[in-house]
Amino acid sequence: MIYDFFYGVLNAHFSSLLSGIGAWFIVFMIGGLITINVPIFLGWVDRKLSGRIQARYGPVYTGPFGLLQNVADVIKLMGKRFITNQVIDPLIYNIVPIAIAMLGFLMVFIIPWGNAGLTLLFIPYNLLFIYIALAVSPLLVLLAGWGENNKYAMLGGFRGAAQITTYELSLLIVFISVAMLAGSYDISTIVSAQSGMWYVVYLPITLVVFGISSLAVIERGPFDIPEATQELQAGWKIEYSGIRYGLFFIAEYVRLLVISMLIVYLFFGGWNGPLLPDYAWFWIKTIIVTFFMMSLRWVFNRPRIDQLIKIGFNWLLPLAVINLLIVGAVIFF
Repeated sequence: MIYDFFYGVLNAHFSSLLSGIGAWFIVFMIGGLITINVPIFLGWVDRKLSGRIQARYGPVYTGPFGLLQNVADVIKLMGKRFITNQVIDPLIYNIVPIAIAMLGFLMVFIIPWGNAGLTLLFIPYNLLFIYIALAVSPLLVLLAGWGENNKYAMLGGFRGAAQITTYELSLLIVFISVAMLAGSYDISTIVSAQSGMWYVVYLPITLVVFGISSLAVIERGPFDIPEATQELQAGWKIEYSGIRYGLFFIAEYVRLLVISMLIVYLFFGGWNGPLLPDYAWFWIKTIIVTFFMMSLRWVFNRPRIDQLIKIGFNWLLPLAVINLLIVGAVIFF
């Protein structure tokens, strides 16, 4: 664990109290840098990928290959004035962007970054904590729609809560299925259990259910129905601008990367692989999965909200339950 490493280094020269404070400060700085830089880089990759899919170039002018375009966009967001209407709920309006960004920050802290030892902070049963961080989303989306006091924001909040709640059930059942097979809710233990055979061989349907459900939970296209610009003018984000909107941008790409990492950990053996170092195998798999998850936004049409709810309840949830029963029968009988 990275915290333990820095604590050990500092403890050789300072007292335990100062070493603990220093280690926490370093870990928070590393986590903050990761949280801020992930969306900047992934946003550039997303725009380049969408450009190639749509037969255009994407960002090209700001920096080499347009690499600094998102940096320029972040600076522009930070420099914008805070423009709000006069009928918002100030407390809810201001706290929701911070809360959503902090949940992404929490996931950065507790998920391994390519090796069992590359964790900023070790928490037992970290898979459950990541699910909890994702499960809080419906409440925050509803609060955002309510706090903005805008009919489009409120409709987007209702849509978001309905969508996320529907697909969280399938997501939870997938977590339970994988944890039953591995015998633990700890990500490192799940990866170790796949040293002989990846779980995608045993649970291919579960992988499909997890992929669709996770995109719906994080509202990533083509499941960005709560913020559909053609219908709701950006939905529950409509009254946000400047750095507040930038916090939503940070959370979106952090959650996308975490979901891609979870797919690698739960189904593709994590850092297991021959010849290459552990972290190399992990990042090769994660890059491939992330590119695939990003491309879905630009390949498939956005369904209607009623179609999405029916897919969740009529197809994915029964498939997840049946798969859980099969896993349970294999383990216990």
